Amino acid sequence: MGSKDMHLRVKKEIRMGQLKRKYHRTDVSGFVCDIADGHSSYGGTIEDVSTGGFRMAHIPELFLADKHVYTVLLSSAIGKSYRVLAKPCWRKKSGNAGRLEMGFRVVDASWEWLEFTTENNSESNFDYEDDFIIQ
Repeated sequence: MGSKDMHLRVKKEIRMGQLKRKYHRTDVSGFVCDIADGHSSYGGTIEDVSTGGFRMAHIPELFLADKHVYTVLLSSAIGKSYRVLAKPCWRKKSGNAGRLEMGFRVVDASWEWLEFTTENNSESNFDYEDDFIIQ
């Protein structure tokens, strides 16, 4: 097995079973999130991010996620904020009573969000969908 084949095998193992994931997720700490549905706003924490989405935790079960697209404000511990439009992809109950964990796909974001997620993603040059390294 050549070094390129080994590199691809290692990259595939990093995916942890997510064969269709296009962007690598990066764990983040100190990020909070507010999601608005037009009537109410709900808060939570951000567990990981990628150029194409994020995982939000500690969301109140009152949040129904019945709209197609939401305005989301993601704020870092150092005061930097990113406003994105996001679509819910999945939801599950978290370990905390009365709380949810949800995955969102980013449908519209500023160049600052793209820059942030690309800089903080050490594997941003790997396209998981096509299994090749972008040179």
